Amino acid sequence: MNLTAHAIGQAIFIRTDSIDYEEVAVPFKTLEEMVNVCIQPRRAMTLEKILVYSTAEDGLPVSLTLGYIASTRGQQPGHAAEFAND
Repeated sequence: MNLTAHAIGQAIFIRTDSIDYEEVAVPFKTLEEMVNVCIQPRRAMTLEKILVYSTAEDGLPVSLTLGYIASTRGQQPGHAAEFAND
């Protein structure tokens, strides 16, 4: 059995041109596809996290989440310096 054929995941991007930071999920099926999804420039989007799903030996599903969110999420651009001294 080829385990890489069963591993799937998704890269979650947030739209920076939306006030509500809308999430956009981009699925992938291989490690190479994950890399291509993550390095491809996306206008008005930033990578928030990567989710990788798999099935453990006992048949239970498991996942790994890698988060990349910037510390300024939810702040208007240009206002981050106001909070630097808090």
